[in-house]
Amino acid sequence: MSGRRLRGAVVALWWAILGATAMQSRPARADAPEATEPGLSSWLQGQYMTGDWRGTRSDLEAKGITLRGHHIAESAVNPVGGLRQGAAYTEQIDAGADFDLEKLIGVPKASLHVTFTQRAGQSLAANAIGSYISVQEIYGAGQNVRLAQLSYEQLLLEDRLRIKLGWLHASDDFATSPIYCYFQNNGFCGQIAIVVNSGFTIYPTGSWGGMAKVSLSDEIYFQTGVYEVNPTLAAPANGFKLGISGATGVIMPAQLGWQPRLGSAGLKGHYRLGGYYDTSDVPYLGSPPGGPQATARGRWGFYGQADQMIYRTAPGTDRGLTAFAVIAYGAPGTAMLEYIGQLGLLLRGTFAGRDDDSIGLAVSYSKVSSTLAAAQNAANAGAPGSVGVQSAETTIELNYRAQVTPWFSLMPNVQYVIRPNGVTTIPNALVLGLQAKLTF
Repeated sequence: MSGRRLRGAVVALWWAILGATAMQSRPARADAPEATEPGLSSWLQGQYMTGDWRGTRSDLEAKGITLRGHHIAESAVNPVGGLRQGAAYTEQIDAGADFDLEKLIGVPKASLHVTFTQRAGQSLAANAIGSYISVQEIYGAGQNVRLAQLSYEQLLLEDRLRIKLGWLHASDDFATSPIYCYFQNNGFCGQIAIVVNSGFTIYPTGSWGGMAKVSLSDEIYFQTGVYEVNPTLAAPANGFKLGISGATGVIMPAQLGWQPRLGSAGLKGHYRLGGYYDTSDVPYLGSPPGGPQATARGRWGFYGQADQMIYRTAPGTDRGLTAFAVIAYGAPGTAMLEYIGQLGLLLRGTFAGRDDDSIGLAVSYSKVSSTLAAAQNAANAGAPGSVGVQSAETTIELNYRAQVTPWFSLMPNVQYVIRPNGVTTIPNALVLGLQAKLTF
């Protein structure tokens, strides 16, 4: 079965099962008036593209079942620069549900989460630009149908302790921020680029693990976790592999966070300091290129993140200007990217009547491991020009996200990749992108 057909089959089966459950849980009343079809205006103003299913969806949520479904499409073309000129399209469909176990079976403050994803398409970065940071953030993880999440979540100690266990991702809870996915470049969205060669499990490729977060006060929290590291899970054939064969170790992240509200306006801020250690035996980047590959025991890194609303345009909302910054360091012997630095601005609420639109501007600098660069230089000393010496890659993105309806957005964007793959032999690339999102 082709990937496209398999995607359709899995998604259709998922929604059919939930739909059948929904209809069984909501028997028709003999005296109930015939439902009135919603008009075009109410459809365009609704939260979901498929609507409320004549009240079935709301009934399910009241009973403890919240359904989720999205489609994200990202197109990109590089009219200038890179290895060659080209265009690429990639997409992701996800379907899932959150089950409130207190409402369903009486387990207090407990929930179950399940998500399936399907990815398809091509990468412009790999096919035409040659950059090591993708310009389409949803490309990767096997380009297949997979179980992305199956996790149990529990709140304890008057909601000050949150525990999550199961098939999940370190990138959902560590070194991340929801504002990053106001961008299409993968160096910003979803996860900072320091996770390249780090062992982090990154959505939608899950692994077995768990995390715990404790709120030390209303503003300060600490969290830590343990996750299986298994490079085989991202392979196209392993979308539903739940066994631990191929595991190389575990990664243990930890993060301290501060979430203040500054000034009389209570402007939101989020500040995070974190680090991780992966117990795996991994390739040593100082090995001679093309020669015998040495290994190193363990890999580690640190990061700091900050985002702060500078001003708010509408009281009681997130509309306004937010500034953010990231700095990260990975051990040069094992992390391909040794230093990461990012700066950005995000304006939510752009013009009169466009309260949910946004404008984003950000720049990311990622420096290649000094250990790897030294090995490349050493190879060139013996055979001049035999290896390209990598230094750093810089990406700039400017975008406008138009929230056309509550369930549909379009985000045209312009990206500029300086020194793709960290080498001077590939011309700087101009990228024109377009992201479209649907919420089913």
